[in-house]
Formats: sequence, structure tokens, C-alpha cells
Amino acid sequence: MENSRSPAPLTRRQQIRNAGAFEKNPVEFLRGQLRSHGDIFRFSNTLTVFQHPDHIHEIFTDAHGAFALDAGETAQKGDVTGGQAWMNARAHSTHLFGASAARASGESVAAAFQAHFARHAGSEIDVVGTFFDLCGSTVGDLCAGPYGERLERAAADHLRALLAGAATSGLLPSWLPLPRARRVRATGARLAELIEDAAARDAPPDDPAARNFLQVLTAGGDELGGRLPAMMRTLLVASLASPAAALAWAVRELALRPAEAEALREEIASAGYAGIVRDPLGAAPRSLAFLKEVLRFHSPAWLLQRDVVRPVTVGGVRLEPGERVAFSLYLLHHDDRWWSEPGRFRPERWLADTPAHAPRAYRPFGGGPRICAGAQLGMVQLVCGITTLLAHYDIDAPGAAAPPGRPEAVRAPYGLRATLRPRPSPAPSPADGVAGSGSGSGSER
Repeated sequence: MENSRSPAPLTRRQQIRNAGAFEKNPVEFLRGQLRSHGDIFRFSNTLTVFQHPDHIHEIFTDAHGAFALDAGETAQKGDVTGGQAWMNARAHSTHLFGASAARASGESVAAAFQAHFARHAGSEIDVVGTFFDLCGSTVGDLCAGPYGERLERAAADHLRALLAGAATSGLLPSWLPLPRARRVRATGARLAELIEDAAARDAPPDDPAARNFLQVLTAGGDELGGRLPAMMRTLLVASLASPAAALAWAVRELALRPAEAEALREEIASAGYAGIVRDPLGAAPRSLAFLKEVLRFHSPAWLLQRDVVRPVTVGGVRLEPGERVAFSLYLLHHDDRWWSEPGRFRPERWLADTPAHAPRAYRPFGGGPRICAGAQLGMVQLVCGITTLLAHYDIDAPGAAAPPGRPEAVRAPYGLRATLRPRPSPAPSPADGVAGSGSGSGSER
């Protein structure tokens, strides 16, 4: 049996000092703690930070239900979004989020992106906000059918409240006053109310393969134990946050790297736009490498947290229910112990014959049996989004070189604005399919 230890408690002064330093510069504070204390350190008496890939792997692959996402008042019931009910729901959702379903969704996702871009062609857009709206709309139907649009709007309100609370809201000691948390609670309660109303109205069809995700959860019945709103909220917010932020970072990188943009356009011309959207994860290796590097270099879900709901030992540290753990994917993805030249944006690292990183050091969608259910769909969104953008538009973002702001709950280039200028379209060939809709002239389907 592994020997375990309990870390020494921090004084209130030490906890306040940590909170203040983190608020001032979150990444540099965590880097400093890593240098001073190694891969395990205490942020407060209820929060331990783990940074070694093996420790993060232990948390991701926990098989005993010791960790929960946002357990809150239901912590005593076990893992809100990681227990057996969640795993069963995932198993019954492969027709929505599995690899085959994700690949098959490419054309419809690309059409949605093309129609959205067409509405904004020639106008300056808020890049992050535009992609928040767009990513939600592309998965709303899968999540909740006719109720998807309403729920995605409420999820967007909740996400904005979470972002306004910044990255610190879950790390600061619970006894510190946090008035901003009231908006998070209010928008979360509204979203839960709408989810429960939709679940009550939208009866699952008899055919499991015809169910949206809300209907899959509803069909779970008593096994959910009242966790349906939390499970649905997790999926809705996740479907907005990370893909939208990654696409916004991709726009910034393409604006800063015109040679990279042209290389990706050459791939689009070679493989064919229609061919790529029919096989988003196989037909465009350079685009996929570029997006993998965006997810590494910018790590939208940069700081993750879990509630401890059962006694557990990680890295020799004993953790008890009521405590929390945290780990920074941004720091993991920028650690020179696990990566060559982690401070350089190098998409070509993903095209080399040798591994791009040490084992377990790349976690853009989590890991283990509870890896993000929509990971494949998320990559389809990214490939189709960037391919559609580059095939039909030039990107004019004069402010792209400005340093990004401090990382919030989701890292994104907030404030970035861009103008999408239509490119001349080549005459479509008979096999072009979706490509033949012209430069940004697609319509909703």
C-alpha cells in the first residue's frame, strides 16, 4: 500500500498572500510555486496543486469516483459528472459524439460556419464572442434538439458569468467575500431550471439512436440521482468554451503568421475543401497539426479543478472529502521537461516521425475514461472552422500582435477584433460539393 502524507497546514496569512499573488499574475505565481516546491504544493488548506503528468493522469483516470466536477452541495452523493450514470450516458451517446458521428458531421458543421461567416463578411467582429455564439449553435441540436438554442443561450450567459469571475473563483478560500459569485449562481440556477423544464417536456423516443443527449440523460431515470442538470450544464458549457477559444486563438495565430495561413490554403487546394469537410480528421494533416499546436500553446482550459468526494491518495498526498485539487494544462504544455522548445509555436512538431512530447504531457481534452465526450466533435469543429475561414476569407486583424490579457477561467484572446474579407472563389468542379457554395455565400441548413 502506498505511503501517504498530509501536507502541513497554511496560516490564514499565507493563504491570503497566495490568493493575492495569484490574482496579480496567475501563471507566474504557479510557475514560481512549481520552482520553489516542486510538482505538488498547497495553495490553501483545502486546495492542493499537482503538476506532474503522472499525478494529473491519476486524477483523470481515477476509477473509484474520488473526484467530482463542481460537486457543490451534492458532493455527498458522489461524482456529479463522473460516476457510473455519466459513463452509462456516454455509452448511449456514441451516435451523437462518437468518432464516426463526429466525422459524419463535418459537412453540416462547415455549412453552419460558412453561413455564419457570410453574415459578417466585410464587417469587424469580436472574434471570441463570435465563436462562442457559433460553436454553441453547431451542437445545440445534438445536445437538446428543439430546446438546444434556448439552452445554449442560457449556457452562454452562465459561461460569461464564470469568465467574469476570472480564474480565481474556485481557488480562493471559501471564507473570502466573493460578490461576483452571485451572478454565477444565478445564471447557473436559470440554466438548471431550463434544463429541467426541457427534460420534462421532451420525452425520449423509443429508439435510443434517435435521442439527443438530454433525452439520453432523461432515459437514465433514477440512476442519475438528481444529477441531470449538472451533467447537462457541463456538456453545454464545454461545447461553447474550449472550441470557441481555440478557434479565436487560431485566428490570432493565422493573422500573425501569413506564411502558415498560405501553407494551410495550399493543403485545402490540394485535398479539396469538400474532401476535407467530408473527412475532417483525416484529409488535412497540416491543418490538424496547426490546431493541435494551438491547443498546446494556448490551452483554453488552462487550469482545471476537481472536488474530492472520497478519501484518496495522489502522489503520496492524502486527500479527504471537501478538499480540492487543481492542475494547469497550460504549464504542463509549456514544461521543458516534457517538450522540446515549448515556448515556440511549432505546428511541425506534430508532423514529425518522433513523438512530440513525453508520455501523458498533452491533455487538451482531459484523459482516461472520462475524457471529454465531445473531443472528436470538437476537433471536427476546429478543422471545419479554420478550413472554411481560410478557403473563403482573408483575415484582417491589426490588433493581433497585442499581448494577450491575463488568463481567465477560459484562456482566449479577449478583445481581439478582425474583419473577414471574402476571397475570390475558383470555379467549382463537379466534385466540389459544399465548396461550390462560393465565397462566404453559404446558407443555413
